[in-house]
Amino acid sequence: MSSQAFAGRRSSSGDRNAALAAGAAYLGLGWCSRRSFGRAERGLFAEVNHSSERIGLLRVPQQLGTPWILLLLAGWGFVTHRPQLAVTAAFALPLEKGMEVGVKKLLARPRPAQVDQGSVQHDDAPVDGPSYPSGHAAIAFAAVTLAVPYISGTLAAVGFLTATTTAVVRVRQGAHFPGDAVGGALLGIAVASGLRWMFGRPGA
Repeated sequence: MSSQAFAGRRSSSGDRNAALAAGAAYLGLGWCSRRSFGRAERGLFAEVNHSSERIGLLRVPQQLGTPWILLLLAGWGFVTHRPQLAVTAAFALPLEKGMEVGVKKLLARPRPAQVDQGSVQHDDAPVDGPSYPSGHAAIAFAAVTLAVPYISGTLAAVGFLTATTTAVVRVRQGAHFPGDAVGGALLGIAVASGLRWMFGRPGA
C-alpha cells in the first residue's frame, strides 16, 4: 500500500488510553493471579465448567478466537480499500501471539486440569502448559475491536457478545480459568487499540 493511503489517517487519544489501560490491567491481573486461585474464581469456574448444558453450536462463535479470523479481517480491509484495517489486522496476530506467549512463559499459571481435580475437559481442551491468558479470547476481542470503526453499532454489540461467548466457552471446556479469559480479553483490546493509535482509524 502506498503512503498516500494513510494520508488521511488520524490517531485517537482514546485508543492510546484504552491500549495503556487494558495493557496495564492485563499485566497486573496476570501477576496477581499467577499462582493463586481464589475461592470466587474457583467457584465460578466450577459453575461454568460443570454445567450440564451442551456446548454444541457454541463451537461456531468460538471460531472468532482462531488465528485465521485476523487474517480474514486483514484481507477484507485490503479488498475493500481500508488500509488502516488491513495493516492493523495483519500486525495484530504476531503482536498478540508475542504478548500472549511471553506472558505465559513468564507467569506459568497452571491450567485447570493441573490444579483442580474436579475439572472436566471437553473437546480435547489442553491440560498442559501455562493458562494465562486465553489466546482465543485475545484474538476474538482484538478482531472485534479492530472492526468497530467499520461496522454499525448493532454489529459491534453482536461482535463483542460473540467474543465474550468465545471466552466463556473456553472456560466451559476446561481449558482456562475465568481470570485467564478476562486477561485474554484485556490483551486483545490492548493490542487492537494500540495498533489503531499507531496507524489511525477513519473519522478518529
